[in-house]
Amino acid sequence: MIQIDELRFSYRGRCVYDGLSLELKDGAVYGLLGRNGAGKTTLMRLIAGLLRCGNGRIEVDGMVPFDRKPEFLDNVYFVPESFNAPDLPVIEYAGNYGMFYSNYDGDALVDYLRIFDVEPGAVFRRLSSGQKKKAMIAFALSLNTRLLLLDEPGNGLDIPSKLTLRRLLAEHMRPDRTVILSTHQVREVEDIVDHVAVIDSGRLLLNSSLDDLAGKICFSTGDKVMLHALFSERTAAGVVNILPRLTRSGIVSGYAGHNLGSGTLSDRPAVYSGTDTETGTAADAETHLKNLHAKTDIDMEVLFDACISGGGTLVEYLRSLDNRNTEKEVDHACC
Repeated sequence: MIQIDELRFSYRGRCVYDGLSLELKDGAVYGLLGRNGAGKTTLMRLIAGLLRCGNGRIEVDGMVPFDRKPEFLDNVYFVPESFNAPDLPVIEYAGNYGMFYSNYDGDALVDYLRIFDVEPGAVFRRLSSGQKKKAMIAFALSLNTRLLLLDEPGNGLDIPSKLTLRRLLAEHMRPDRTVILSTHQVREVEDIVDHVAVIDSGRLLLNSSLDDLAGKICFSTGDKVMLHALFSERTAAGVVNILPRLTRSGIVSGYAGHNLGSGTLSDRPAVYSGTDTETGTAADAETHLKNLHAKTDIDMEVLFDACISGGGTLVEYLRSLDNRNTEKEVDHACC
């Protein structure tokens, strides 16, 4: 497990993090999402022990990363967005460095390279940028570390290779393993991650599993902005509305006192991203919500936009639900 408490870190005189707290549990593929310059790579390097945190605490399985203890190094591998490729055959490079990892599997490496269509005997430096990235990812997977950090893994990969990466990561997962993918190209991780953390300007805006999100919000595509939408964005497919999920009792989750069965809705205006500002009626919204059933597909790009540029409405809504659930747990514990 990764535990970050009140992290403060500055780089070249610029404050990157000022009190960041974050918990990442084992057995999940995390998407660390943020715009360029949001601090994603810095956080990855801090977790990997390549940077020392200024103040606060970072622990990975109870160990401080920057202490660089052998048991920590044996179970963590970081693939940066770009790197200097050695003038060695890929298989030789892997043999030279894989020996430092107790779970390195040379046969698996060869399999991964062939799946990625990279020759094991090819000289690293002479490969194209995409092939270099694939070779390094193949090596990282063959190490079988408990924690794998991939910074912008899709950069330089063609579409078939991105699909291959998704499949290999899914096959790689075990209950005791954690994968963190950092990216600003949100669509690339949409079918890989099962947990998302969104950061912006050093602030954690969202940290949730997709299953948990699916129980709180739903996504609907149509031609109108719904009155009570938490966020709306025009896409090529139409207007995507992020809506509070309807509970069995007919109450919109988190909107106390607004019963859809009676036709009353929150008068809170939608936050709309786009040039058109058409607005649906309350009846439209009610009908649409009742027809959503168990739809759990999450539009990752719209979710990201809602967190980053949605005026805080979605983020505040989700936090209010989390606070309410925490209060219920405390009340239950007291009883």
